[in-house]
Parts: sequence; structure tokens; C-alpha cells
Amino acid sequence: MKELLDKVLKNPKNYTLIKFLKLKIEDNLIQSFKTWADSYSVYNEGGCILFEDYGAFIPEENKFTLSGYSLMLNTNTAEIFAINIGRFSIFFKCNFIKSAIEDTPDLKKGYTFDCITDISELGDNWCFMDEFDNPKDELKWSFELTKE
Repeated sequence: MKELLDKVLKNPKNYTLIKFLKLKIEDNLIQSFKTWADSYSVYNEGGCILFEDYGAFIPEENKFTLSGYSLMLNTNTAEIFAINIGRFSIFFKCNFIKSAIEDTPDLKKGYTFDCITDISELGDNWCFMDEFDNPKDELKWSFELTKE
């Protein structure tokens, strides 16, 4: 697990998200980095929705928790492509071609249970999941983006 976490933290495609989450690489993050299966000790409503409903077609080996966040990552490339923050604030990297939608600022702004209203600083592709009608397909396509 430590090797995978090191790859995740060193992947330049994750830098902006790590900064947004205020994760400090010098903190002992390995203690909070667990597979979804190993992190069931605390109820995590947003994680359950992200992993078990929206992410039903994503293999289990791509589902993790880190420092209280639920995230999906490609274990081969170590790129994070979806995350739940707080109670139920789900963001993901959108594959705009497959989604047949244009990347607009509106997809990065909105109210959540956690009052997060703007994720623009995450940069290209990141969007609020609640702006999309078919989260299962969106996450499948998002996962495909990380294989490139």
C-alpha cells in the first residue's frame, strides 16, 4: 500500500487535488490509506454511494479511502479520477467526448450538503457529479481517461 500511495502522491495529475484537499505529503498518510473493503469501520454515506452505486462497474481494487476522503484511482497509473468529500460531495474527471457535453464553469460550481460551491481550482475535467444524469456511465468513462 505504501508504494501505491507514494505513486499517487507523486503523480503530477493529482497535485492540484492533493493541494485542494490540504493533504500534506509529510504527514503520515499511510495510516489513513485503505482499500474500501478495509475501511468499513465508520459509516461513510458518500463513499457508499460513490463506490457501491455510482461506481458499481469500477473494479474494487480501484476504491480507497485516504484521510477521510473516498476516492477512486487507477492503480496502474496512480491517477485519481473520482472523490467524495464530506457527507456527500462527489467530484470526478469528466470524459467530455463520451458525455457529449461541453466543459463549462457551471459544472464546477454548485451547492452540496457540505456547502462546497466551487471546485474550479481543480482544473480541467473536474466536475460535480450531481450535474450528470448517469453517474455509472460517467465513472466508467472517467476511469477510461486514466488509462491513457
